[in-house]
Amino acid sequence: MAINIYLAQKYEGPMHFASPKVLGLASQWSFWAMLEMEDLLLDLLQHRALLPEFVRDPSYAERDELLLGKPLGILNTALAGREFLVGDNFTVADLNVASILAWGKMARLGLSAHREVTRWLDDCLARPAYGRVRARRPK
Repeated sequence: MAINIYLAQKYEGPMHFASPKVLGLASQWSFWAMLEMEDLLLDLLQHRALLPEFVRDPSYAERDELLLGKPLGILNTALAGREFLVGDNFTVADLNVASILAWGKMARLGLSAHREVTRWLDDCLARPAYGRVRARRPK
């Protein structure tokens, strides 16, 4: 997260922060996602996809999905009526938070109760740059 924020600020371009306020909000959302969702999403992904079948524990996945309800609700409320997390453009906040939430997609996280999050995440993951990154990954 810190590297993404640094690079966005260092170089002029579409991710460069127009003001200290935008930088602060982007940092807030980025680190919030790390603290509130990252560990739960990684654990969910492990118990639904990454670990060998005989090691996976469905009760862990259920617990993780239940605990993700609160931060997903917060994110859903923040995104209501907004296209992006901070300001009127895609920022490093969207990049960072969507990168973490992409694990939820891979783990079949139920997002039906969080329509704004679903819309926003689908839009983030449909961006051409994300498609180029996915195309470069070894299969």
